[in-house]
Amino acid sequence: MILRADWVLPVANDPIEDGEVVVRNGVIVDVRRRSGTRGGADVLDFGEAVILPGLVNTHTHLELTVLRGAIEDLPFFEWLRKLVDLKKMLSEQEWRNSALWGALEAAASGITTLADTTDTGASLYAMVQAGLRGRVYQEVFAVEPDTDAPQTLRTLEDRLQWLRRASQGTTVEVGVAPHTLYTVRPAVLQALRHYTREKGYPVCIHAGESADEIALLEKGEGKFAQMYAQRGIPWQEEGKHPLDILYEQSWLDEHTLLVHGVHTDSHHAERLASTHTAVAHCPQSNAKLCNGIAPLSEWLAQGVTVGLGTDSVVSNNTMDLFAEMRLAVTLQRAVHGVDSCLTARKAVELATTRGAQALGMAERIGTLEAGKQADLCVVSLAGVHAFPTYDPYAGLVFSARASDVLMTMVGGKVVYQQGQFPLLREPVATLRERLRYTVRRIREVLH
Repeated sequence: MILRADWVLPVANDPIEDGEVVVRNGVIVDVRRRSGTRGGADVLDFGEAVILPGLVNTHTHLELTVLRGAIEDLPFFEWLRKLVDLKKMLSEQEWRNSALWGALEAAASGITTLADTTDTGASLYAMVQAGLRGRVYQEVFAVEPDTDAPQTLRTLEDRLQWLRRASQGTTVEVGVAPHTLYTVRPAVLQALRHYTREKGYPVCIHAGESADEIALLEKGEGKFAQMYAQRGIPWQEEGKHPLDILYEQSWLDEHTLLVHGVHTDSHHAERLASTHTAVAHCPQSNAKLCNGIAPLSEWLAQGVTVGLGTDSVVSNNTMDLFAEMRLAVTLQRAVHGVDSCLTARKAVELATTRGAQALGMAERIGTLEAGKQADLCVVSLAGVHAFPTYDPYAGLVFSARASDVLMTMVGGKVVYQQGQFPLLREPVATLRERLRYTVRRIREVLH
């Protein structure tokens, strides 16, 4: 198969004007200027478009997709409490429907790889059904005072065994996600550290996301502290920043993906870099939930590996990584001016090759190079909002939208093309109708 377009962005090398990508048996075999090969069934010419590596979304919660727009205009703590209440409503099948809808949105947005944090495991089902690549991290919560570490580990092992069986022979891997330092008690957290290291599981953890989190862990104050007191949950603050706690407990290493890190400083950036800990940066979610602007420029200056994430569509409200690229650049420029040194090209790198590095997958994906998996997307530049384009990087970051994606391919298989999902086992309309039933129930509760 030969894919052609006005622009090809290998990312590892300079843009190729009037280029093409040659794919054979799911692998890229050549990236070059347009050849003399005539058009045919195996040649797709997208014209006024860009072919680039498939986008890597380093933080999602696919199972929450059906709650898009259900919780609005609330600060983080109140938003989180509302989310916990709504999650209690959904059945196992509804979680699967929700996650699958999110996976289809990802495919239609040019996203080929996801790092998804899941409570129910529905995300694995969804990613496999949609034909996406990635990793699902099984979430762990253990906040109640009677939480038993051995029992928590037994429950986790049962979940992981199911996920491992379900992921065999697919392009999806399995990891573990202790939710946060304020939702997993210290004794359980320590047991999880020993368990994940012994078993070799990659880890994902939310940390440094909100001011209330910092207040609880450093001083035993704030909204989380008040809530635990009201619920009769004793909480002994450790008097330290969450990243310092994670560092002392040996969580920070090349197998850990730290999510958010909004409330961190240069000292923490040095630790992230020295321990080779990757960060999932979610600028829209951070801003929308009133948590602030993460020090992205500082991370990059210190050499921290950073990928972009959309977070859930409850906090975002879309899975548009083009919007994340745009906001990542503009927020850093607004705060740091020219010293941010964040260009459109660097933003595309965050959404592709750096995201692949953050997940330890850079040998397989993240750039268009011979020998790598044929994970790519094609983005139209023909829209009135994108024409004319002089620099394809600037066009993607400052003009393009997820809706401009024409095709998404994973391992040489087309998972999305101009409104169609070739691998989906049922009509999109059927899935939508099942979701409508859930939406009606949620609306009744909200009203």
